[in-house]
Amino acid sequence: MANILIEKNEMIRNKGRETRNKRKAQTAKSFEIKIDKSKVSKEKLSNLQRLFLEGKWFTNYIISNSITDLVPYRDYKVNKVNVKVKDKFEERELMLLSSQMKQHIIKRLQNNVKTLHELSKKGKKVGKIKYIKSLHSVFLMQYGNTYILDRKTRTLHIQGLGDFKVIGLEQIPNACDITTANLIERNDDYFLHVTVYVPKEEEVHNRKATGIDLGVSFKRL
Repeated sequence: MANILIEKNEMIRNKGRETRNKRKAQTAKSFEIKIDKSKVSKEKLSNLQRLFLEGKWFTNYIISNSITDLVPYRDYKVNKVNVKVKDKFEERELMLLSSQMKQHIIKRLQNNVKTLHELSKKGKKVGKIKYIKSLHSVFLMQYGNTYILDRKTRTLHIQGLGDFKVIGLEQIPNACDITTANLIERNDDYFLHVTVYVPKEEEVHNRKATGIDLGVSFKRL
């Protein structure tokens, strides 16, 4: 059992090194894709809305329970949380928020705590992490698992929520590595901010220039 775990960890480290070496020859770009609400059923639209609601519930649950301890990762297994409704607490089930989504919420809170701690060490006056009234961004950590894009059908598949027709998928180059994404709620519409990596040589050729664009560009509909 120990040998299997060692081999697994070594494979993860090797894969990480390969990815880092590959990224040296690539440029990061970001594209915004819009979910076509006109082709979304009422049930799926309700699930989208609930996903962000569950994200808010889970965020506030983490803040109320163990944020001072930088939040141990085991908390991502929580499937039920207490939610304050007026002057009492009621239990809510997390039906759509995946483990990876929870992990990123935890990590984001950890980073916020660390930032406040560093500012405090420098003599800055800092407050506490506050409860949130709403959540407008859900991080999709792993392409091929948390989410999938289908160019032929112009469809976005989100883990636990199903398929959604999208607008703007043709922006993404064919020759690229699709990585993480952010699912965004903005003015009652839903967008996907997708990060991809393209070869630097291709970037130079497309722009007909001798320089290399090392920044991250955004395209909006």
